[in-house]
Amino acid sequence: MTEPTQDQPPQEPRRWFSPAMERAGAAYSAWAAEQTETYNTHHPTGDWHVDVEASTFRQGDKTVRVAPLGTFGTDGSWVWAWANPHMHPPGSPRLAASIALREFGQQYDIPELVTPRLECGDFADPRMAAERLCLAATGTLSGYGYASVTANTGARFAMMVVDDVIPRAEFDLVTLPRRIMQGIEIFPFDQPGTVHGYLARHGFTVERTGEQALRGVRPECTVTAEFNEHRALAHLSVQNTPS
Repeated sequence: MTEPTQDQPPQEPRRWFSPAMERAGAAYSAWAAEQTETYNTHHPTGDWHVDVEASTFRQGDKTVRVAPLGTFGTDGSWVWAWANPHMHPPGSPRLAASIALREFGQQYDIPELVTPRLECGDFADPRMAAERLCLAATGTLSGYGYASVTANTGARFAMMVVDDVIPRAEFDLVTLPRRIMQGIEIFPFDQPGTVHGYLARHGFTVERTGEQALRGVRPECTVTAEFNEHRALAHLSVQNTPS
């Protein structure tokens, strides 16, 4: 990036991805954050070892199967696994998840998912930008969580957990509001999509009840969400269904 001249104001750091990426991330953010928290509980930190060839990640005394997502470099760059032939030769079975994510990006015209290298260093918080990519990828591909470790070079190797030894996050009526707000905090630009996505992942039948409202129903409860003219969540109510 060139230094700004007197006639050229300094460029503000980026905060957000493309609208298509932000919408996709919003749809999965609350559930993916919840599932990743479940993974962290069942695979606590400790001495670790990644076997890239075997696609396994050992941490402490537990080993799980993983799929590579990408590498976050010391220069702030993010390179998708499918675009890193030195680490992952083309045709490697371990690239299946990464390629599926690229195909999702092609289908829905999401530039970040089809661009081999992203400059996260352009963001105000480069590492958070990379974390948001991992979270969106985990949600899109229904992973069991994601993890990243720092290699000797200083780069961070990010991977999605694909091992069903990790349980799925269970629905909890008490924590539902907090989970939804957590997802909105991470991907704030499509809040109806965040609510809809979280409820749908937990087995709710979701329907719109007006221009700025939706309702999700499970046998034991009903969730109603209302949004303001800016599509921001204005009200969330949870009601138990009488037995």
